[in-house]
Amino acid sequence: MSVRRFPRTLIRSLESRDLPLQTLDSIRKLRAYLDELEGATLLKARELGATSADIARALGVSRQAIYNKLRAMQEQAPEEPVVIPELEERPTERD
Repeated sequence: MSVRRFPRTLIRSLESRDLPLQTLDSIRKLRAYLDELEGATLLKARELGATSADIARALGVSRQAIYNKLRAMQEQAPEEPVVIPELEERPTERD
């Protein structure tokens, strides 16, 4: 998952308080960018071995919030499934 370059023009437009609708639009776009960046970074952290607890602590949220985020990402990108190791069904031993 690649992330767009940081939208510096949005930051500049946030400083323009004389144009509140433009500022609100910039906030919306910045949130979308940050969501994209968070998703990509979350996947990279998992790839490097971070646990859901590690990620949750870094973001200041619960592990369940991380599971929900990963599940939502998986549902949004069915062509490239996100594997959630802790939620995968584990093989059971059969006698």
